[in-house]
Amino acid sequence: MIVVVKNMKNKNIKIILIIILLLGVGYVYKEYFTKEDNSKDALRFKEEYEELNGTIRESDDAKYNSVKIPRHNPIKYITVKEAVEIIQKETGVIYFGANWCPWCRNAIEVLIDVAKQKKEKKIYYLDMDKVRNTWEVVNGNLNKVTNEEEGYYDLLKALDSILGDQTYTLTDEFGNIHDTGEKRIYMPLIIGVKNGKILKNHTGTITLKEEQTKYDKLTKEQKQDLKKIYSELIDATRKD
Repeated sequence: MIVVVKNMKNKNIKIILIIILLLGVGYVYKEYFTKEDNSKDALRFKEEYEELNGTIRESDDAKYNSVKIPRHNPIKYITVKEAVEIIQKETGVIYFGANWCPWCRNAIEVLIDVAKQKKEKKIYYLDMDKVRNTWEVVNGNLNKVTNEEEGYYDLLKALDSILGDQTYTLTDEFGNIHDTGEKRIYMPLIIGVKNGKILKNHTGTITLKEEQTKYDKLTKEQKQDLKKIYSELIDATRKD
């Protein structure tokens, strides 16, 4: 009888140890794959921006400035629909940009640096590459070259309060202005949203010096000025 009790105790101990082991394995599995899943966007973002380093832009034969994006960064890709939902209902920082945008390339290193200092775990990113429509003037007529992504006009409506009153216009070779009749999201646009309200926003980077072009790196002083802007923007989303 004593032997049976002893065997039962040993059996129970083994069962408990197995359960603990399984729970531990489950925890490690969850932690590992969660981190891997969260890092997919970070890696994708790094690759997309760094692949243009030193390459030539076809539209104006200018060389892209080189950027260095940390392997572990807070970028989280979102869709147009998700961007609208965040603006209307949620809290967070959204970055509207594209890897080929020279201004964006100057802004992003500063934004990521500030996010790291502020321990901001997530920066939502809407890649504007194919989100906006494109226009051109042909023989004096305004034509839409590519269509906007589905939900684009909902996004314009959600951002209406910060896009200003002017509509997007193009000027032809004779200096004539052609009005598209719709507002435009210029890049980079960074917004700070809290509980469905845009509290802070910033378009572009910093005023450039006379000798600077949009492809040139920002100076140390310009980066500090931009850091202050982004820091205040992130802080705005955290105030009670």
